[in-house]
Amino acid sequence: MTRGNIFKGLFLFSIPLILSGIFQQSYNLVDAVIVGNLVGQAALGAISVTVTVSNLFICIIMGFTVGITILISQYYGARNFKAITKTAGNFVILLVVLSIILSFLGVLFTSRILMVLNTPTDILKQAEAYLSIIFVGIPFLTIYNVYGAMLRGIGDSRTPLYAIIVSILTNCILALVFVGLFHMGVVGAGIATVLAQAVSSMYLIIYVYKKYDILRFKFRRDTFDLPIIKEGLKLGLPIVIQSSTMSLGGLLLQNVMNSFGTQTVVAVTTAYRIDNMGILPMINVASAISIFVAQNKGAGNLERAELGLKKGIMIILPISIITTIAVAFGGLTFIHMFGVSNNVALMGQQLLLCCALFYPVFGIQNAYIGFLQGTGDVGVPAVSNIVSMILRIVLSYALASLVGFRIIAYSEMASWVLGAIICYIRFKSRRWVV
Repeated sequence: MTRGNIFKGLFLFSIPLILSGIFQQSYNLVDAVIVGNLVGQAALGAISVTVTVSNLFICIIMGFTVGITILISQYYGARNFKAITKTAGNFVILLVVLSIILSFLGVLFTSRILMVLNTPTDILKQAEAYLSIIFVGIPFLTIYNVYGAMLRGIGDSRTPLYAIIVSILTNCILALVFVGLFHMGVVGAGIATVLAQAVSSMYLIIYVYKKYDILRFKFRRDTFDLPIIKEGLKLGLPIVIQSSTMSLGGLLLQNVMNSFGTQTVVAVTTAYRIDNMGILPMINVASAISIFVAQNKGAGNLERAELGLKKGIMIILPISIITTIAVAFGGLTFIHMFGVSNNVALMGQQLLLCCALFYPVFGIQNAYIGFLQGTGDVGVPAVSNIVSMILRIVLSYALASLVGFRIIAYSEMASWVLGAIICYIRFKSRRWVV
């Protein structure tokens, strides 16, 4: 990251990140495809309405892992290996404990959360059964993401990819057995997902302890290092607040969506599954930019860090255009893969097309977010995303009765434009130079 051809280095580092992101997103996607085709549209709707809820809990953990990646990348660029070991020990313990607490709270309040969100009554019981199982798996998902974040911070983006491939294969096989052979419905799909997440987390733990001394730590009294914890929280908390706020905003948007009925819920959430897969490559390239910038900042080379942003945009823009074309022309086919009706598929296609047209804007926005986060300037990207989410919520609630379910897409496009403008202004101000 700190020497050699910038474009080539970023591109090669991004490929495993992109594939890892796609495969990790496939956990719920696999469940949805199998359940939608083998059980029915109501079961698909039950799984669909749980995504936003589970993401709220997952995003809290993920926010911290972004901070860990930035911190370890900066230490790695500065060749401060002792600090890397301490960071690993402190945050593995801290986040695993936090994930267990979140898992317990999630299971405890599953029913109440779904009822508050006005989940359609015909899918409520199935949604509750699936979501409670997914909450049980949060600690496993946390372990995978923490160890994956540390590995990416030191420049290893391939190992998390291998782990997630093994996990996805496990999930596919188990889901087909539990749902198709044993007819366990959404419960079987949830159990398959949690077991697959356990496999990926154990894979990374074993690999790290065999391969990387700098990420290996022992549980001792002196394991905890308050300055490192403070530094990690300084980088992670703004992202946690941002992620949590956006997830809460997602719940409010889910409430708007649920008011249109089960058919619309299935259409919109199915479209968003494809949309999320479409934007993932851009998000993952932005993560590569963040790690590149953090390592070069740690090495004291801000000029190379800025060049990394320019080369990163050169990677993101073609990806965003290709994705726009693929989603615009293949959206209907992708949606039909979930076993939905023609009417539902056509509704989902309308939403997908609206979002796809603005993928280049989304890509550029995330490139600047990645750069700013890599420099340690995590506050402004967080504020940008929060303000953008507020705009989405206001537009959705104000115009839902006039525009219908399409307002969910229109408001998201407006939020991308606003977020891109805020982050670009921050970059040009050069206040991130410290």
